[in-house]
Formats: sequence, structure tokens, C-alpha cells
Amino acid sequence: MWFLLEKLRQPDVVQLLVHLLFVGICLYVAWTDLRERRIPNDALLFGFLFTTLLALLFPEAFSWSMHALPAIAFTLGFVLLSLWWPAALGMGDAKLLGLLAYGLGFQAFLSVFTLACTFAFLTALLLLSCKKIKAGGTLPYAPFVAVGMLCELIFHLLDFN
Repeated sequence: MWFLLEKLRQPDVVQLLVHLLFVGICLYVAWTDLRERRIPNDALLFGFLFTTLLALLFPEAFSWSMHALPAIAFTLGFVLLSLWWPAALGMGDAKLLGLLAYGLGFQAFLSVFTLACTFAFLTALLLLSCKKIKAGGTLPYAPFVAVGMLCELIFHLLDFN
């Protein structure tokens, strides 16, 4: 039992738990976004509370300056974008991206966000060229965030010792 607790204290293991948690949340949120075009707050709240609990229990694995500060900045930016241009980014998407910035930290979040934007852009181009959507149409963004998060988990596992 003591060995397991000591193993859990390693930063890589805590980050792996956060990655796995966020993959599960992103898949659930993506499914809901595809079906209902909304992102459930309860999933985001659970992710926030669980991440905060891990940060408090294992402070050596969670740098507040690399996690909380970027989360505040990104969340504020995404919320302002959502308020200014609601068709571009919904408030649920803004909260989901803020949660990922909080739990993953700056570098991993930028990886997820870049991958999500790239996949969304390529999908939109494909759907526009096949005339499946019209210009000015919208796509749910959470599925692309889920794909970006899955890629980030794979990247994390490849670096995991």
C-alpha cells in the first residue's frame, strides 16, 4: 500500500491521471456536444474539482504558475471571444478550454488547442468542399478538442518512463 502511495506521488503519474481524466471528460462532452450542441457544466465542474484535489494532494506534480495562471488568462480570453462572437466559440467551449489549460498546464494545453484547431479547420474545409455544410455554418468544437486531447495523451505516454 505504501509503495502505491509513493508511486502516485511521482509527478508523471499524477499528470497521467489528469490526462486520463480529461480524455474521459472530453469524450463525454464531445458526445453531448454532437447530440445536443451543448456542453454539460457538471462534467466540467467534476474535472475542475478532481484536478484541484490532485493539485492539493500532490503539490510537487502541480505548478500553480504553470497551471492556474495560464488557465485564468486563457479562460478570460475565450470567454471574451465567446461573448463578442458567440457563433465562433460557445461559452461551454470556453469553459472546457479553460479547464484543460488549468489541468494540463501551458505547454500541453497549447498542444491540445493547436491540434483541435487544425482538425476543425481541415474538417471544415473537407465539408465545405463536399458541400455538406454552407459557408457560415457551425460545427461543434468539443469533438475536435477530444481528438486533440487523445493525441496529447498519446504524446504523454510516449514520453512516460
